[in-house]
Amino acid sequence: MKSNKKPEKINIGGQAVIEGVLMRSPHFYSIAVCKKNKKIVYKSGKVNSLSEKYKFLKWPFIRGFLVLYESLILGYKALDYSANVFENITSRKKNINQNFENIIVFIASILFAILLFIVIPYYLMRLIEVKIKTAGQNSIFFNLGISIFKILIFLLYIWIISFIKDIKRIFMYHGAEHKTIFAYEESKNLNYSNIKKYPTIHPRCGTAFIFITFVISIIFFALFLPPKFNILYRILIEILLIIPIAGVSYEILKLTDKFKDNFLIKIFIFPGLAFQKITTMQPDKMQILTAIKAAQTVINLEKKYYGRKK
Repeated sequence: MKSNKKPEKINIGGQAVIEGVLMRSPHFYSIAVCKKNKKIVYKSGKVNSLSEKYKFLKWPFIRGFLVLYESLILGYKALDYSANVFENITSRKKNINQNFENIIVFIASILFAILLFIVIPYYLMRLIEVKIKTAGQNSIFFNLGISIFKILIFLLYIWIISFIKDIKRIFMYHGAEHKTIFAYEESKNLNYSNIKKYPTIHPRCGTAFIFITFVISIIFFALFLPPKFNILYRILIEILLIIPIAGVSYEILKLTDKFKDNFLIKIFIFPGLAFQKITTMQPDKMQILTAIKAAQTVINLEKKYYGRKK
């Protein structure tokens, strides 16, 4: 059923995938991939967000976690699709063994993230506690230290992988995605000439969201994670706290985008923008054309959805 409500501007976002770009609008997604022969192929579909069925999931401070969850699921599917397209793997070749391997990789990724961003920072603070006894007595100091270690580990991890050739390609597509969104937001025609002049850094990027969550997590951890908790309790509670932390962080991200010209907001979002100097690179023409294909597809699907002409 078509909606009669017409948005002033369609809100689109995206992410880089393997030799391609995923773009998402409120109701649709599109994955465009540049094959080895330079042909751009794409896949699109309906988002089918749970918030369409359960309206309360659109409420502020609740919608953030849903957006994060659905973005992760869609992003994983987009990565799987782009890898199969680029390597020329047809759906007929996919079998139960590959699906099983995907599950194993997913579980291993979760365990690796827990080790990297919960276990290691926790024990690093315990080592400091041996030298500085007060470090394990003050909840704010203890959790501030853990958050700083998380940021440093995250920065080091991204910096290390940025030297990998395939990751560099993904960062170039990340830049193409940002440039394309910038051009669309300024009502420019989506063509290479218009898009190439825009910056690769965008204030609504997921990297900005990550840094906001680091800041907000300090407050939540200080309230709910006293230093006396052992590592198993900490892992469990940190995972549960993802829900409220994501909810608050998402609302702050929306506010920073709304007031992005404010001097204090510029200072607040500066670390996230600076970090994009690593995660985005200048794209080539084919990468921009790939991002254009993904963006135009979701924009046209949204226009049809709202009963408007192309």
